[in-house]
Parts: sequence; C-alpha cells; structure tokens
Amino acid sequence: MRRRNFLATLVTAAAGTSVATRRSAATSSHFQPSSRIDDIGFYSTASLLAADGTPLTAGGTVAVWAEPTAYNVDEDGDGDAVDYPDDVEIPLVAADGDVVGYGAPLANDDANFDLGNEEFVLNLWDEHVDGDRVVWDEGHDQFYDLSAYDVFTEYAEENGYAVEGTDSLADALSDADGVVVTSPSRAFDDDETAALSEFLDDGGALFLVDQSDFNDFDETANLNALATALDLSFRFNDDQVMDPENNLGSEFAPVTGEFNDDFPYFEERDGIGFEIDPEETYAVDVVDVADGDTVTVTFDDGHEESIRILGVDTPETATNSAAERLEEWEGIEDIEYLQEWADQGSDFAREALLGETVELSFDENEGVRDEFNRVLGYVRYDANGDGDRETTYNRELIERGLARVYGSGLDRHDEFWRAEAEARADDVGLWAESAPENSDPIRNRDVDDLFVPAPVTISTTGRHLTPNRVPVFAEDSAEGATAVTNGQIPLAVVDERSRVGLVAGPLIDESYEAAEGYDVDTAGFENFVFLTNLIDALADRTDDEVLIDGGRGQFASDYALSNEDAAYYQRYLEGVGIGFEQVNDITGDRLDDARAIVVTTPADSFDDETVGELRSFAADGGAVVLLGSSAAPTDARENLNALADGLGTDLRVGGGVRDEAANVNDDPSVPTTTAFNRRFDVFRAYDGAADPPGRGNGNGRGKGHGKGRGKGHGNGRGSGRGNGRGKGHDKGRGKGRGAD
Repeated sequence: MRRRNFLATLVTAAAGTSVATRRSAATSSHFQPSSRIDDIGFYSTASLLAADGTPLTAGGTVAVWAEPTAYNVDEDGDGDAVDYPDDVEIPLVAADGDVVGYGAPLANDDANFDLGNEEFVLNLWDEHVDGDRVVWDEGHDQFYDLSAYDVFTEYAEENGYAVEGTDSLADALSDADGVVVTSPSRAFDDDETAALSEFLDDGGALFLVDQSDFNDFDETANLNALATALDLSFRFNDDQVMDPENNLGSEFAPVTGEFNDDFPYFEERDGIGFEIDPEETYAVDVVDVADGDTVTVTFDDGHEESIRILGVDTPETATNSAAERLEEWEGIEDIEYLQEWADQGSDFAREALLGETVELSFDENEGVRDEFNRVLGYVRYDANGDGDRETTYNRELIERGLARVYGSGLDRHDEFWRAEAEARADDVGLWAESAPENSDPIRNRDVDDLFVPAPVTISTTGRHLTPNRVPVFAEDSAEGATAVTNGQIPLAVVDERSRVGLVAGPLIDESYEAAEGYDVDTAGFENFVFLTNLIDALADRTDDEVLIDGGRGQFASDYALSNEDAAYYQRYLEGVGIGFEQVNDITGDRLDDARAIVVTTPADSFDDETVGELRSFAADGGAVVLLGSSAAPTDARENLNALADGLGTDLRVGGGVRDEAANVNDDPSVPTTTAFNRRFDVFRAYDGAADPPGRGNGNGRGKGHGKGRGKGHGNGRGSGRGNGRGKGHDKGRGKGRGAD
C-alpha cells in the first residue's frame, strides 16, 4: 500500500464542489480509478446473500468480496447462517440501484483508518447521494449511532456533506439526500418502511450497515425485513466472516482488496489515516505514559499514537483492576501485590522513556496495530546515557521482573520467555512472591461430564478405529461421521504406539469461561482433569512442564489456542504441580524438560525439521496431544492432519460434530457427554499417577501396558446433560484479546 502523508491534509476545494461534479467521474460502466484503494478492513462482519436467502453470486450486485482465505461461521449458534462453500467467494458489499449494503461498520471511530475504509465510504456517498444532506438513523436502538462516527462525520463535512442524526426517520426524509441505517435492534414499522420506499423512488440513497449478529440481537433480521419490504436484490447473512490470514490482528476482523472494478467506489483520495510502514524504524518522542506497557509518542510532524509495548504484559494498575486476571500470573494470588508492581512498572516507564526520543520498530508476525487500533511495537531507548539506543525496553521490563511474556505469535517470543524464566528462577521483581507450589488446586475432581466445543470427527487412515482406542464418545444424539463399528462418534482417541492423543475440540479454550463473558458457568465440567490425565496416560515422562505450541498462527486464530487463551487451564495445572508454557520455536532443548506438548489446529503448517523434533520427543516418552476444531478452515485442519501423519499416527480430523439434545445452553456446536470408556484410567481426580490404558477389549481387564493395568468397564455410555449451559461466546460487541 502506498504510504499516505501523516495526517493527510483534506482537500478543502472539495467542500465547494457540486455533487454533479463529484459524480461525473463515475459515469462509465467500468470505472478504472487512476489511484486505487488497496484494502478495506471489516470488524466482525456479516456476509451478504441473494434475495432468496442463498449465497449471493451475482457479480453485477457484489462490489466487494472477502479474500479467498476467508470462511464464514454461525457465530450465534442459532442455525440461521447460510454456509459459503470453499469455492464460492464471500460477498461483503452489494449495491442495488442507490441502495448499498455492507456487513460491518467500516468508518466508526474504532476503525483502522490506515486502510481505505473512510475513503471507500465517502466514495459510496459521492456516487449515490444526489445532494449533500445525509441523515443518520438513531431511532431503532442502534449500537452504532452517529456519536460512534465523530471522526468520519468531520471528514465527510470537510468534503461537502451535512450529516445529522435523527430519532424520527420518517420526518427527516423530506429534505434528506442520503440515509444511513446501522444494525437496528428494533424493527421498522410499516409507516417508516413506506416513507423509505417513497424516498428511494424520489432519488434518495440508502446505506444499510450490518454487523455480525453474534448475540442474536435481531439486528440482521430487522435489516432483512427492511430489505424485503424494499424489494432489494440482496439480504444479510446471520453469520460472521473469518479470515485466518488477511486480518487486522484477529481473524474476525478480515481485510480485503477483492474489489469489483465495475463499481466506481475504489479511487484513492485524501483520507484520515496515518500509515505506518512495518519495515521502517521510526524515531519518536515519548510524550505520555499510561502504564508500564502503554505509552504515547509523537512522530516528526506531531502526529500522536498510542503504543502497546509488544510481547509483554505488566500488571494492571488499581484504576484498571477489573481487567486483571490472576490466572495469568503463575504462583501469585494477591491482586493488591500485583497493583503495587503495576505502579513500579509505570514509574520505570516514566523514568526510562518519558520525554525521551526512542526508536519504534515492528514484528512481522504481529502486524502494526491491534484490533483496538493501538500500534504494536518494539521500543529501543538509551539506557546508559551514551546516546545509543541499544536497549530494548520490552525485554528490559521482563528482565527486571516488571512484566510477563505475552503468549502471542511474536518472532522474539521464545527469547523473551527465556528472559522471564531467568527472572523467575532468580526471584527478580514481582516474581519474588511467586510460589506455584503453594497454589491451591482448583476443579480437581473425578470426571463426571465434559463439554467439547466445536468438535470434529476423528477417523483413521489405516487401523480400524475400534472402541478400545476411544476414551470419550459423543452421546447417541450427536450427529457426524463415525469410524467406530458400534456407531458411536469418538470425541477423544489415542494412539499409544505413537504417543499421540487426538481430542475433537479445544477443551481448554477460556472463551467458554463465565469470567471471560461466556453466557454460563462451565466450571462444573471436568475438561481440565480429563486432558491432564490423558497427557499422563500417554507420556512416559515425569517432567514438570506441559507446553503449548504457539508458533503457527494460533494466537491470531479464534479456532486455535495460545497460552493466553488457556489461562484457566494454566491455573489448574499450577494447582496440581505442573507448569504450562508456550513455545513458538520447537527445538530439542526446549522439549527436554516437558512431559507433553499440546497442539491446537495450526493456521500455518509445520516444517519437516519441527515434525522431526516432535517425533523424537514422542519416541523419548513425551506425549503429543492434538486438539481439533470444526471452526477451523479446511486448510488449517489439513495442517493438523499433516502433523499427525508426520508423527506416525493414523488419526485424522474431519468435519464437524453437532448434538441438538446434549449440549451447552442449546448450542449444538458445543456438545456435552458422559459417554466414557472406563477402561481408560483418565476419569479420576488428578493425582499425578494416571495409568496408561490396557489393551483389552473394554469388557474386562486388559493385558496391561506400561505402568499398570487398564480396567475395562465397557464403553461407559451415559445419558448426557443437555440442560442449558451457554449459547455462544458473548463478545460484548468486540473481543478483548490483546486489550490488557
């Protein structure tokens, strides 16, 4: 993308240009802009459909598609989403005459104006609004009312528009030229619909703005009712579009440059944004310190940016204590103690950085900004007063015991982790009071029931998948392909010879914790106990650490996990005397002290050298546990299968499993189960001595293998507990990953 000027000067002449002049450049049937917008960012977007509710494939209607790497999901779990097949492009913007619909608010104040969002929206207005007065509907309980667009409103007004909000749309239409309607939570009545229809007949323009209806607030349904009443050629999908490769830091914030140039919407113009070149190092002045890991800097021309110190996390100050999670701080259970160290981190930042010129650079694995539009950067400063900026502030925080490593895809993650390990070993800074060995156990009890989010089917390529390889089945009410002779669907399978376990879903995903915004309390399930016992049953090592792979895009993928996404499992392991660490660069020396490594569905594939390291680790007694996810795109699931193949196991993941009867809070994509094969000694409270399963037939004593006998109690079928335990990830209109 071309670099725009810092705080680009708006063209004041445009304010006096007639609408006819603004529209004249867009009269040809195939518009070729001389300078083209490169990308648009969509935050939590819905896709669009044809009027009959099928996938929208009419090129004459679609103006913008998602990138080919995108896919869509039924985020609210109500079964109303229309699936887009892998070979069908996913539309995000469509037009029908002077009505344009798009799946997400593109130019609200939280938008990333480094992209072409505001330019694109203003181009839409220039093409369709035959006048200069645009009214913004605020009468239907919109989350995004006009006050959420202050920056864009000023931009539009400087380009000749008059923008005002209204809570009485029908009354405001008489002298309006354009209307914006954003995700209405209250439906339009017949009088309003009739007034809008007449407004369009008289040459008015209408912009319908949806967002992923992830909490089932009826916003999409209300827009579709309006689209039906107006007899539009498109509708909005009750889904969410995800892109694991082209995004703004999270896959629910896709970025795309897939434009239909038959539409005159993509000419680059002076915009709002300040574009940062990720390959450049900037000299900037630190003008404010919010806390130890967040500062404000100014660039050469005076432009200010909030900088999130990349790859580290200092404790939250008392004023932001609600954002603190004790689970992230191993061996520390006193929030007031952490707040004291938060103050010390802030003091150090002021002493080291405030008023200084520092060097700001970026990480190729993390992008320049997070979803909160903060710049993510490394900061180098002059620590010795010799004029050389040679000290990396990010690492200095860790070495001084003022911060922990953030479990992301950071290129320097493992380097920072080694610095943290040394600080912890030497009781430096806040780690002086860290005592994991004294942490009280949590949730450690016999396994009565499990829930398995977004499960996949499990099959084999060689040996028949017999029940004596399956510790956990789905209930009889589940639906999905099966490779077990008695018709049961496996949710966890072991390959003892390869020391590989495959679990159908990400059992330890903290998105399903009530404290993280999930609708119900799932702490009553024993997912943590089961997974830990499974690890011990497969491993022939007693090392103190369980590792989780974070080096293949897991942090940025909602279907996969880094250790940041599994803090509650970390706390459980701490209580039973096991460490839990993330590793991005899987090497033999890093595996030496581990009993197991957990690998969730990877966005990126494993190279041969890393597969070899993992295979050697398993041959030396280490367990490799793979966690599938039906929310992952096909390519990511194939990456997991390729790893399984490289590890010498015949286990493979496939399509999804659903259970309409036994599930968490009526969400079929989160099945519950009590269908346990009690031949496996993995269902008791963890005591550090789980026995490997015997090789019997599940109906008596097995022959014995490894440390002990495997008891056979059939397949342990149960009745299930589909008693309303949670519907979906309550994101509170935006996910908080990376916000602290």
